[in-house]
Amino acid sequence: MQKAMEEGFYHLQYHLYTVAVHKYLETRVPAYRYESHFGGVFYLFLRGIDPAKGGDYGVYRHRPPAADIEALCSTLIGPVEP
Repeated sequence: MQKAMEEGFYHLQYHLYTVAVHKYLETRVPAYRYESHFGGVFYLFLRGIDPAKGGDYGVYRHRPPAADIEALCSTLIGPVEP
């Protein structure tokens, strides 16, 4: 699964999507906090899911640290003026 994540650049994809969702939630959810409101990313490799091998087989999940997402926001978007 890790090989598929790397070959498909899914790590880059989910980091970009996380930044977008994070910025969106900041504007829409009162008192938004990444740590309590963002549950993480899930990739389901449907051909790899096998209940006989356990509930996590074929499932990739990760929640990037808040500091990483904030750093990406600063790099990609820059400072946001109030």
